[in-house]
Amino acid sequence: MMISTTLYRDHHATVSRLVGRIESLLTSPTVASDTTALTATVRDLFGIFAVHLSLEDSALYPRLMSHPDAGLQRTAARFQTEMGDLRARFDRYRTRWPGPLAVAKDPDTFVRETREVVTALKQRIAREDHELYDVIDRVALAGAA
Repeated sequence: MMISTTLYRDHHATVSRLVGRIESLLTSPTVASDTTALTATVRDLFGIFAVHLSLEDSALYPRLMSHPDAGLQRTAARFQTEMGDLRARFDRYRTRWPGPLAVAKDPDTFVRETREVVTALKQRIAREDHELYDVIDRVALAGAA
């Protein structure tokens, strides 16, 4: 069973670019007084991330869970369980900060919570790239040999 990580890695690259833009905006001295660019970029980030999660849930994880390699199945199950917690955290963040009006009421907290969410996302992407996608690629190479 061949599973390619190319699409998922491409999504991670896009998410990483948006995260870099957000981190740059978070360092702006006027971020608390003008969050327009930041909120728009955060919205873009979560749009891409929602597509990524949907693809993982509907295509990647079901295939991994039925893969003949037991180690890959265990790794996938662990990541899928962990993602549920992270997804809930992102959903709380999006609910708390639905747009510029909510942000305008407490921009300092928005900036702090955005930093926290971005950090969690970066950590998750790094772990997926190195602990899950690399395992998928190794299993695929071993199967092709």
